[in-house]
Amino acid sequence: MDNFQTISWIFLAAALATNTRPTNIDGISSVADGINHAIPTQKELQNSITWLIKQGLILKQNKNYQLTSKGKIEYEKASKNTKVLMSIRKNIEINLKFYTNN
Repeated sequence: MDNFQTISWIFLAAALATNTRPTNIDGISSVADGINHAIPTQKELQNSITWLIKQGLILKQNKNYQLTSKGKIEYEKASKNTKVLMSIRKNIEINLKFYTNN
């Protein structure tokens, strides 16, 4: 996986894991495993979450994470016309690449 594939995977996991309430890193990792049938490494989690926080898409409060309003909009945009997780992840990947150009 390249960098944006990993970030989009972790963002999707965070979106699903925090759907009803904030969650910790273990909650995000568990959902990521369910999506990709692979447990993300600590480095993948840290790098992705750090990037997502810097972009204003995820918020960390104490040990828990949740999507910001901006993050929720990105997730809704990516999942607008599909319920297939891999399609949503691909849409997220495409959308997140625009953040590097701004």
